[in-house]
Amino acid sequence: MKKTILIGISALVLAFTNVVKADISLSGYAEWFAGSADQSIAEGATEHGRDLAGMTQGNYSRIDATYSATLDSGLEVSGIYTVNARDCSGSATGNCGVVDYNNVSISGGFGTIGVGEKFDVGASMLSRLTAGVPTGEPDGGQIGGFYTGSSDATYGNANEIAYASVSPKLTFNSNEYSGFSFAVGYTPNSAQGKGADDAQASTVTRSAVGTYSDILSTYAKYTMEMDGVGLTIVYGQQQGNAGQQNGTNYNDLEETIYSAAVSYAGLTVDYRKNEADNSGQQKNGNAGNNEGTSVCAKYTMGNIGLGACEIETSFTDTNNLENSSQKRTYSADYSLGGGMTIGLVYFDVEETANNVTKTDVDGLMSKLSVGF
Repeated sequence: MKKTILIGISALVLAFTNVVKADISLSGYAEWFAGSADQSIAEGATEHGRDLAGMTQGNYSRIDATYSATLDSGLEVSGIYTVNARDCSGSATGNCGVVDYNNVSISGGFGTIGVGEKFDVGASMLSRLTAGVPTGEPDGGQIGGFYTGSSDATYGNANEIAYASVSPKLTFNSNEYSGFSFAVGYTPNSAQGKGADDAQASTVTRSAVGTYSDILSTYAKYTMEMDGVGLTIVYGQQQGNAGQQNGTNYNDLEETIYSAAVSYAGLTVDYRKNEADNSGQQKNGNAGNNEGTSVCAKYTMGNIGLGACEIETSFTDTNNLENSSQKRTYSADYSLGGGMTIGLVYFDVEETANNVTKTDVDGLMSKLSVGF
C-alpha cells in the first residue's frame, strides 16, 4: 500500500499566527504509587525469587499550559503545552522535563481541526474504561512496576496500534448530527518523537516492526439516550505503510477497532476490541491473529468510585504457536476534595505461550493523585 496524501498544514499555521491575545492558564497533576505483588511464576519458572514491592512517582505527573482565543472570523483556537514532571535523579536524568504534548486546535461549525503532538482520533472516539476506572489501571500500566512479565514471547496488543502515541499528526473531529459523528487522523511518521526520523527504519522486535508511515485513522460514532439509558457505538479502521527493513518486507497496517458502551445513572459498562491480524509482521510468515478485547464496568456514587476490568489478548507467533494473556483489575477510589484522590487496585496477570504458563502474579497497589 502506498498513498500520497497532501495536507495544507501551512494554511493552518498561518491562521494560528493571527492569534494576538489568548487566555492562558496553568494546571498540573502529580501521582504516587505504592504496591506489592506475589508472583508465583516468572519467565515460566516457579523458583525465581521475584516478589516486587516499592513506591514510585507516576509517569503521568505533569504541568499543562492551556490557552484559548477567538479569531476575527469567529473561529475558536485552543492549545496545550505539556511538560512531564518526572523523576530527574539517578538513571532517570534523561527522562525529565520532557515536552511531548504540544498541539493546537481550531473549532467552528464544521467541527475541530487539530495539529501537533497529540493522541490519534481513537482516543476521543472509542470507549476506553480500561483508563477510566479508578486508579486508571490496567491502561496506565503502573501495575507493571510490581511484577516481571515474560520477555521471550508476544501476546498481542491490548489497544489499537499506535494508541497513546503523540507523534505529530493532523486530526479532524466532526460535530454531532442526530447522534452521529466521525473523525479522521493522519500521522505521517509514527516514529517521530521517539528519536527517529524514518518510520520505515524502525527496530524489529520479536518479528514485528514498531512504527509506520502514512497512518490514516477513520472512525464513526453513534450516541443515543432513552429513558436514562445511554448507548454509544464506535467503529474504526487504521491503515499505514510498514515498508522494508534490512531487505525484508513487512505487512502494512490494516486494523479494525470497535467499542460499545452502555450507561445508566452512575453505572457504565463497555466492550472494546482491536483486530490487527498480521500487521507489521514479515510477509508470507506464520505470525498474526493479533487481537485484544476488554470488558469493563465503572460505578460512581458521590465521592466514591468502583471499577472492574478484564483484558484478554491473543497472538500466533512465527512458529504458528498460540500465545495469550489475561489481566484483571478490581479498583476503588475516594475523592477527598481539593483535587486529591486516593485509590486502591487489586490485579491478577497471566501470560501463556504454547500452553505453558510464563507469568502468574497477583498484587495490590495504592494510588495518591493530586490535581492543581
